[in-house]
Amino acid sequence: MDNLIKKTYTLQIIIFWVNIVLLAIALLVVLQSKGPDFASSPATNIAFERYAIILTLAIIPLSLKFFHSYTQKIKNLGQDTYIKKYTTAYYLRLIIFDVMTILNLTGFQLYNSHNTMYLTIMIIFALFFCYPNKQALQNEPENEKAEDNQT
Repeated sequence: MDNLIKKTYTLQIIIFWVNIVLLAIALLVVLQSKGPDFASSPATNIAFERYAIILTLAIIPLSLKFFHSYTQKIKNLGQDTYIKKYTTAYYLRLIIFDVMTILNLTGFQLYNSHNTMYLTIMIIFALFFCYPNKQALQNEPENEKAEDNQT
């Protein structure tokens, strides 16, 4: 069982950091393609920008909240089932953030919208709230683990 938790945790760590690095590289590539004078063109799509802001600001807390609620709901399952469902929910949360990042980078590339660049940076920082947690994979509350160590 510990081997499964360790392998899952290691895989989540690797995927997390690869995801962060790839998103940062994508942002830098889009910035590089725009060149140093990307702010000189005032043409932007206001409707796209408005919906991108609303979606991004809604997706970040909603995906974090739904993931937390879902993990609380599946806590009473068996360890193998819990790890599978937790891992699926974890990857789904990363995919949701990635889709919003791609949407914002596309808006930045197509419409030269500066707000979408800032939203992309905000999503990359929000991803740090998704850092894998080994204790959560073990399905043990912090209080129970502290009590076990004291006895």
